[in-house]
Amino acid sequence: MKRIILFIILIFSVIQLFSQAADEPLRIEFPTAQDAYDYHCTLMGNKGLVITYEGDMHGTDSLQWVVMPYDTNLQKQNPFYLYIPHASQWLDSYYDGETLYMIFKEIVGKKTIPRTFITCTDIHTHQSECYTIDSLPKYELSSFKAYNGYVFFSIMHDNSFNIYTYNINKRILNEFYIPDAAVISDQFIEIDTINQKLILGLGLLFSSKVAVVAAFETTFDAELITEEALPVRDGYYYNTVRYHQIDSTSAIIMGTYNIGNERKSGYYHTGVYTLRYDNSKMGEPVFYNYANLNRKDSLKSRSGREVSIDLQLLVGDILANDSCFSLITEVYYPEYTYTNNYYETSSYYYGSGYNPTVTTFQGYRYVNAYVTCFNRQGKLMWDQYFPFENILTKRLAKRMSLYYAPFGTALFYPYNASLTASLVDGYNLIEKTSTIPIESKYRKDVVEYSRDINMYNWYDNNFVIVGYQS
Repeated sequence: MKRIILFIILIFSVIQLFSQAADEPLRIEFPTAQDAYDYHCTLMGNKGLVITYEGDMHGTDSLQWVVMPYDTNLQKQNPFYLYIPHASQWLDSYYDGETLYMIFKEIVGKKTIPRTFITCTDIHTHQSECYTIDSLPKYELSSFKAYNGYVFFSIMHDNSFNIYTYNINKRILNEFYIPDAAVISDQFIEIDTINQKLILGLGLLFSSKVAVVAAFETTFDAELITEEALPVRDGYYYNTVRYHQIDSTSAIIMGTYNIGNERKSGYYHTGVYTLRYDNSKMGEPVFYNYANLNRKDSLKSRSGREVSIDLQLLVGDILANDSCFSLITEVYYPEYTYTNNYYETSSYYYGSGYNPTVTTFQGYRYVNAYVTCFNRQGKLMWDQYFPFENILTKRLAKRMSLYYAPFGTALFYPYNASLTASLVDGYNLIEKTSTIPIESKYRKDVVEYSRDINMYNWYDNNFVIVGYQS
């Protein structure tokens, strides 16, 4: 019998990735229609997780949403319900350690401005309230975070980004506005809980056609405190920017860059860079070309000169412990097939001897991941070259992650019905790369295909895999 399911698996520990553990992972399933995205999972650390999904109509103008909590053993707790105006689409959720926030957008016609609904729910008391924002244009949600009664989100509208904060208690929406400039990329929105402010990483294009990448510090109500552009270096172009807070006055910034042709700088990547961000001031960037990394099996330039290798990359967030700050970038390229067709009935081609070539997009081929680890000062400590195993997909998504275990660093990614992992200690390989199957609920099940498979570090050394299978 064929089933389309959302599944959740708890992997008890990193050790299970590299040993024949007797205990099988826990698994729960929810049936759903093919190609549907009915269920949404929000992790709450050692407090468990919640599954949310659309329920029945409530009256004539309200829609019931089911909130189903689970504990850390995936034991279901008592569900409860939220009521959202009908014809609303779920966009995202965020848990700040106390409260579950969710954002919905009204489904309307082309000429109607949609309303946005934000729900704020106390998971313990099940008390919830829905807030309405009716002043936003038609948009695509880019990012969504929340903290202590504030919601922070960015939207894409007319090929530019808008940054908003919403004060739940006062029901006030504020927009972060930069005079004479359009925001062409929202690189990061980070919440500095120590100093009670926001740190925004934005790519700007001014009316003078000058483009810069800068960090902005604002209050939670989007009032500007400081701004600082990344240092300009001749011939270097910042493509991506990631941020990680170290302490109350210090942070590290990482990302990818390109060199050479400015016209293609935003599409291709040459290497990674790091810089310190101390007391709201930018330090000096250090650039690490992928061609000059220390791995023996990496591309290597003995001359040490910058080589533009023009990689297409997916760039993750910074993953850190007390001493190591890592950035994972995944190399891919679009793959096509080319066939020649001869149109016998076409007067245009008949007798010309010309066979037109038909180009068919097959998907994105994942090649390898670069894992780079830096110390607090931004100096390279080690790097790893991690090849992907035959991944061809129509949808681009970051797949690989890592976990700092006491006995090494676990590198892993899920794909279809399997999990591929390796264990390293700096440049040393502890456990070679191996692929293990993801257990099904029923032993006779055969997985036909999977989609949107993601693996997350839930809490401590416990992990969850979330996705859809047929």
